[in-house]
Amino acid sequence: MDYKQAYLKIFEVEKPVIRYARFGRVLRFNKYLFVLQLTLLVTVFEFLVIFFLEDYFKVLSDITRRILEDSYTGSYKFLSFELEYSISPGRLPTLQESFIYFLVSSLSLLFLLSKFNRLLKYISAWLMYIAFIYFVSSFYFMFFSNSFPYTERDFAVLYVLQQTGVFLSIPILLAFSLSLFTFSWLNLLLNAITIAFSLMYSSVFGGVRYIVFAYTLKNLSYIHMPAMFFLFGPLLDFIYTVSFYSLCIYLTIRLLQTKWESFYRWGF
Repeated sequence: MDYKQAYLKIFEVEKPVIRYARFGRVLRFNKYLFVLQLTLLVTVFEFLVIFFLEDYFKVLSDITRRILEDSYTGSYKFLSFELEYSISPGRLPTLQESFIYFLVSSLSLLFLLSKFNRLLKYISAWLMYIAFIYFVSSFYFMFFSNSFPYTERDFAVLYVLQQTGVFLSIPILLAFSLSLFTFSWLNLLLNAITIAFSLMYSSVFGGVRYIVFAYTLKNLSYIHMPAMFFLFGPLLDFIYTVSFYSLCIYLTIRLLQTKWESFYRWGF
């Protein structure tokens, strides 16, 4: 027994003392530059949005009135803003139109849910989403067409308010998420360019979308109104905003790859 203990003592390996060590590199973060950058970006771009908001909708109203000759002009007071819009009279779908859309959407859902569907899952999910919207919309207009509570004026007002919300939220959301990168003054310039391009894209895309929507309500019917909101409304605004954010992050990473010693520090 003593021999065994002596043998184990000879070959016993002492456990090393584990001290704190560097676990990796982390980005340098300056809370003062974060607050300064966030405040500057939000203040500047919110001021520009507020300053040009009424003029933007006035120009959009004039363009819509020229394209849709039978359109009429109205305005909606939101806070201290007088937001102008132009819209053509829309129409309710006929019973035959509603039945056709109901039949097509029902058959589409049955096919997409069947074992014969060989489409990729994400494509099937998107098509099911579209078919379900038209299924509900056509079903409603088949039985409750006379109870439809919205008119083209209601749609125009809701769209103007939605676009106003998009304009006001883009600087806040992008400035807050991008101001986290505070290791270089180049980030301030890059973030400002990203927000500016996002707002310009939103103004052009939002204007074209509104004219297309107004044309659809006039020449087709209200049966497309749910799809306008759930397919081509805030969802697309979210997608292109995230796209500009992703592009800015990509350019930031490329910037890090050139001078990573200045932007990283060792974490302990």
